[in-house]
Amino acid sequence: MAKNLKLNIKNTQLAKAAGLDKLKDKLAKPKKPAEPEPEPIVAPQPELEVSNSEEGEGDAPRRIRAKTKSSFGPKETASGDAASDVSEADADAEEKNVSSTPPSPFRQKPGEERLGPTGKHVNDLLRKAQEQKQAARQKKETPPQPAPAQTETKQSPAKPAVKSDKAVSQPPATSEKSEKDAAEDSDKKALNKGKKVRDFKDVRPAKKTVDRDFDARDRAGLRESDDERWRKRRGAKTSASHMEELVVRPTSLTIRMPITIKDLSAEMKLKASQLIQKLFLQNMIYTLNDYLEDETTIQYLGEEFGCVITIDTSEEKRIQITNASVTEEIAQTDTDKLVIRPPVVAFMGHVDHGKTSLIDAIRKSNIASGEAGAITQHIGAFMCHTPVGNLTVLDTPGHEAFSAMRARGAEVTDIVVLVVAGDEGLREQTREAVMHAKAAGVTIVVAINKCDKPNFDADNVYRQLAEIELLPEKWGGQTITVNTSAVTGAGIQELLEMLALQAEVMELKANPHSRARGTVLESELHKGMGCVATILVQNGTLRHGDAVVFERHYGRIKTMCDEHGHQLTEAGPSQPVEVTGLSGLPAAGDPFIVVKHEKEAKDIVEAREAGLVERQLRQRKSMNIDNLLEVKADKKILNLILRADVQGSIEALKASIMKIQSSKAEPNIIFTGVGEISESDIQLAAASHAVILGFHTAIEAHAESLVKELGITVRQHDIIYHAIDDVKRLMTGLLDKIEEEKENGVAEVKQLFKSSQLGIIAGCMVTEGVIMRNHRMRVVRNGEVIWKGTIHSLKRVKEDVKEVKKGFECGIVLQGFSALQEGDLLQAYELIYLSQEL
Repeated sequence: MAKNLKLNIKNTQLAKAAGLDKLKDKLAKPKKPAEPEPEPIVAPQPELEVSNSEEGEGDAPRRIRAKTKSSFGPKETASGDAASDVSEADADAEEKNVSSTPPSPFRQKPGEERLGPTGKHVNDLLRKAQEQKQAARQKKETPPQPAPAQTETKQSPAKPAVKSDKAVSQPPATSEKSEKDAAEDSDKKALNKGKKVRDFKDVRPAKKTVDRDFDARDRAGLRESDDERWRKRRGAKTSASHMEELVVRPTSLTIRMPITIKDLSAEMKLKASQLIQKLFLQNMIYTLNDYLEDETTIQYLGEEFGCVITIDTSEEKRIQITNASVTEEIAQTDTDKLVIRPPVVAFMGHVDHGKTSLIDAIRKSNIASGEAGAITQHIGAFMCHTPVGNLTVLDTPGHEAFSAMRARGAEVTDIVVLVVAGDEGLREQTREAVMHAKAAGVTIVVAINKCDKPNFDADNVYRQLAEIELLPEKWGGQTITVNTSAVTGAGIQELLEMLALQAEVMELKANPHSRARGTVLESELHKGMGCVATILVQNGTLRHGDAVVFERHYGRIKTMCDEHGHQLTEAGPSQPVEVTGLSGLPAAGDPFIVVKHEKEAKDIVEAREAGLVERQLRQRKSMNIDNLLEVKADKKILNLILRADVQGSIEALKASIMKIQSSKAEPNIIFTGVGEISESDIQLAAASHAVILGFHTAIEAHAESLVKELGITVRQHDIIYHAIDDVKRLMTGLLDKIEEEKENGVAEVKQLFKSSQLGIIAGCMVTEGVIMRNHRMRVVRNGEVIWKGTIHSLKRVKEDVKEVKKGFECGIVLQGFSALQEGDLLQAYELIYLSQEL
């Protein structure tokens, strides 16, 4: 619609520019009928060519070429037909500008009217102009009233008006000028009512029209505003109304701990600053990303803001599997399902008091002969078949480094056999074992060993036991004591009977039909079988193919064997077994439990690992002014990489090394592992300048060449206290040597001589000791040392000498010093470097 309106306005402008209003009389008269032959229409050309013949209207038709828009002027045409042809040519030219497709020539039928580019004949436009002039004359005669014709013209400007005889009649010449002015005013109003749109684009018209005057540029079609891009007028800027949103805060929440201040505020629909402010008023300083781990603090925040907060523990229970211990689980089981189980007995005591020898005497074996250094350095688990019943025996190391192993052995046992050498009495590790047994609440039976030795003194042992609150039965107490000898076998049977009696009194029971639960005693990395763990089943029955969850590892039981290597399909309560098929090496002392599927076990372990990483990230180091102002002394650092055969040995070795205290040097363990020393360990040691310490392990065959190539220090030991002593020596080797000056002699300058080759020669008398050529020298003047250096030349008379003793004269030339004076003292000394102690 906007496009048609624009074309109508342009056609009106073209008609006025061509002076067609002056030809209205000729065009209003009836024309002669057209020629029978149709007149071909020629495509418009940029120039208008008219033939020179000046005959009337009946002459042959002339070929016409349309001129450009700028070539039209106010001049009148020669005849009516020429004017009509010019108007039609102008319309065709305008149509060519509007349409993008080239016009195709066609022949006009006789009696058919030719239409313009807008689909209207040029006569319609002339009739419209006549009607507008007549309306202008009537407006002068009558007062102005709301004219419906204008509204109709605005709505449909292209609608032709009905032709009237009065409108076509020729007006008087005197009023021609006034009528022309009125028509121009009417045309201006009609044009002003048009809408401004872009050329050649069908777009929606603007909502508001732009009023402007119609001038000569409009008549010539040169108005620049017509070619401007149409733009929608922006409305007045209105301030955005900020409507307050109604926030509905919850009255109850269920959250999981731990949770950050930010997340809790989002759940409660509050600002984090509000929660921080409440906590600050209670002297609790938190930031936006701090975690809330205290249930009381979370409940307090909920109470302050009217929200009941419930802690969701479903995920924790799923990860934990069960919160009941083995003892509680057995206590909650029906008595009909419980059966008697063998007692678990741990032999504990000081090193070299005969623990392993007693176990060999009970099992009729020879384990002690295979121990390095004749001492036990691993925790062992055995099933013993005795005349009084089956016993599960745990052999713990007696060395001070294996304190964790003794503690672990006391926690999983029912009875502790405290082995004391009758000729030595109680030692440090014996007292430590008693402390571990009392902490675990385990019954203690004392075996006073080595009764076959001549210096055996049982009364001395009784007195020492009474001092640590273990009063023997023979002295009226409750502690059972048995004199034994692993060499002769004396007292072994009595000891077994006492153990059976204690087990019967304790009524040890378990449920073999429930899922298996127990504890890891030891773990190691085997070449052929991978991760191998020695576990003790405490309740239930462990079967081949069960899915097992440890603390941070999981597995599916592939193989299960006893201490002799015999394959088993199931293991009942109080039975130690070695299992394979694990995802990693579980730590010694980790509990295990059987679940339904291996996938469930994997999911639980992954959730635990994610929680462990999150807890490590949450740990913050407490910083205070003391830590900031603390000035650490420069210490030498010994980087260590530890490798051992089993997890327990790593644990003991690491604990013993970290106990080495020194203000001059300290150990730094950068990596620990179970198994042989690998290439990665060697490369790590080369990068960190570390020493590799192997305990009961070897170097991989293909890694030995790399050790020599990179020059890595590798120390291997089989006895733990030898390894500890070696680490102390390595730490001592890091310390700088202490420089010490040793006085050797003194010479006094008597006279100075000048030499062109040597410079100043000091004639001296040796007053103390001996001065040698390789000694260092100090020059002392008036009690102050003014120079230190070396001797360049030492002569006696004219010959070079190596030393000059007390009472002899000599000539001395100092290296790089010539400002000597008579009376100066030359003190000879040598430097000695002493090794430091830790």
